[in-house]
Amino acid sequence: MLLVAAYWRTNLTLRQLAPLFGVSESAADSIFDHLGTALALQQRKRFRKDTVLIVDGTLAPTRDHGIAAQSKN
Repeated sequence: MLLVAAYWRTNLTLRQLAPLFGVSESAADSIFDHLGTALALQQRKRFRKDTVLIVDGTLAPTRDHGIAAQSKN
């Protein structure tokens, strides 16, 4: 799963990632084909309406201006 996450999060190819994980390029491709598809098709979890999600270290934008201040621009 870490190989798939690294592939999605970095700008590296499978050819570059395979040696980092100690597997061949074909094994990395097989892992990605199997786990990448399974993870991408996984049904998302439902969250409560007032849940704040953090994505990539930043707050997800909301339409509720009672919580977030309006932009000055």
